[in-house]
Amino acid sequence: MYNLRAEIEQNLDIAYSLIHTAPDEAMRLAGFAQQRADSMAASAAQTRAALIIALAFRAMPTANVDERVHAAQQASQLALHHNQGEAWVAAQDCWADVCYDQGHYGEAMDLWLQLLEAGLENQWFDAIARAYIGIGKLFFIYDDPNSCLATHLKVAPLLGKIARLDLHVCHHINVAAAQLHLRNDAASHAALDRAQAVLQTLAFCEYEPELYYYRAHLLRNVGDNSAAKQQLERALALSARSSNYWGKVVNMIALGELHLEQNETHASHYFMQQALNMAQEIPAKYLVMLAHGGLAQSYAAKGQTDLEFSHWQQHFALAEEIKADEMSARLATFKRHSLLQRVHELEQCFA
Repeated sequence: MYNLRAEIEQNLDIAYSLIHTAPDEAMRLAGFAQQRADSMAASAAQTRAALIIALAFRAMPTANVDERVHAAQQASQLALHHNQGEAWVAAQDCWADVCYDQGHYGEAMDLWLQLLEAGLENQWFDAIARAYIGIGKLFFIYDDPNSCLATHLKVAPLLGKIARLDLHVCHHINVAAAQLHLRNDAASHAALDRAQAVLQTLAFCEYEPELYYYRAHLLRNVGDNSAAKQQLERALALSARSSNYWGKVVNMIALGELHLEQNETHASHYFMQQALNMAQEIPAKYLVMLAHGGLAQSYAAKGQTDLEFSHWQQHFALAEEIKADEMSARLATFKRHSLLQRVHELEQCFA
């Protein structure tokens, strides 16, 4: 006997497994399953399909910004309408992440604060953890590394109540990044070790390349550039079939820097140019600025001063644009204090 519900669920299972390696196909399968679910008024499948489509859009930084936001917003609202808390948490986090990736930090802040409030009110530990991870990333953007680390560390006591091990890995890597930024290299190493221990139990984790990226930075700090290069190459290889464009760009810039330190100017130029091409494709203004700076240094090492000057011009022009954007120093300070206060109020309210 033909079982349409089983077909829908199997298509959604396949689509979910393809989100990071083949987001286009994940979206196609989820869209097909969603049409079938609509015909049956199968609310759980409808919501799951919408969430997979949103996550696939998030995994495609080159997709239209409005489409990415709309897909995440739609998934969140559908989950809320059907009273599916777990799906709402994932969709809300996805929506905030999309805003964050686009540099819309105020919108991301509001969404993660809503997630934190719902998590604290309902004791949804997954939601609380996702909110703290997102808010920690905002403190990094707002140039408050101490609040960034303190917020990430709030996730640690929740881990025993969170079944999703990819969130454990995400937490440990974010702690490692924050400790590295504060020059606490031993603590950063320890956090990466914890992340690696969890990774060994997972078949796939989208955050794995980041582990090797931060390992590379720690190795560079002690002058072991050869080992650092191996870590960056491993991260890049793992990202090759994934949609982690941001990770690929920063990895290529770091590889370009390492080759430049070793006076391998051709290799340095190659990685910096690839980084620029990909950053422009996303587009990500901050990464484009970094890549122009890297290319300028590569051309300087090759003695091509005209091209060096051209890329420095573009680098500094973008730096001025970024400085003039929404995240001016004054607004960043206001946002940071506002965020700290709101988090404190929510924690006191539900203590």
